[in-house]
Amino acid sequence: MKINTIFTYIVLSILGVFFLIPFIWLFVESFSPINDIGLTVPTFLTLKPFYNVLTNRVFVNSIYEGLLQSLGATFLSLLFAVGPAYIFSRKRFKFRMPLLLGILFLTGFPVFSLLIPEYVFYIKTTLYNSVFGVVLFLGVLNLPIDIWLLKNSFDQIPQSIERAAFIDGASSLKSILYVFLPLAFPILAVLIILDFVINWGNFYVPYILLSSSHLLPISVEIYSFFGAFNVHYNELAAFSIIYTIPAIVLYIFSQKYMIKALSGGIKG
Repeated sequence: MKINTIFTYIVLSILGVFFLIPFIWLFVESFSPINDIGLTVPTFLTLKPFYNVLTNRVFVNSIYEGLLQSLGATFLSLLFAVGPAYIFSRKRFKFRMPLLLGILFLTGFPVFSLLIPEYVFYIKTTLYNSVFGVVLFLGVLNLPIDIWLLKNSFDQIPQSIERAAFIDGASSLKSILYVFLPLAFPILAVLIILDFVINWGNFYVPYILLSSSHLLPISVEIYSFFGAFNVHYNELAAFSIIYTIPAIVLYIFSQKYMIKALSGGIKG
């Protein structure tokens, strides 16, 4: 084995260890009976940090609100992305390319710079301090990337399949429901995971657009652990582990579809 290869493996192994240290601390600290910021092995393990978190109504409610807002925004993004993706993929019309390039530009646009004018707009309407307002804003944030990826997936579906559906009497809507969406399901699974993870971890949108504490999702409520004088690190670690579970579960159930999407397949 060449010296350069050995050196590369050593460097990558060291980086991997440094990368794992925070996760090791998180796991150990979540079962620790004391609040210790350092990476120390506790004398005994306990489930009390998890018990304290799961019996706290505020924290449990934040989990519910986080799921409600994240899943709602994910559903909204995909619902409004399917139609434009199909039109851009199958129809030819004036200004099609400029619009496509505009959507591509929006995928990299710093949309959070719109939060302040959006906040002013929400204040003047009934959308401020409402779950629907947060779901609507989060859903719009993911629309450009969803439209672009779905459009590229629809492009891979042969025209002959669509023509066969039209010959059988299917309308454009039925063609989308019974042909395009089933064949593009792998990319839909990827988008569900992508959108949910982005929405689940979004801090600024609900933090700015919600003022009632009972509406705050878990991504904002976790900030409450950092008090002015004391931080319950073991409960913070336990809450952080609970925070990661929905995304991990969603990834496990959608893994096979992600592999199909990343490999470029369209057949279910």
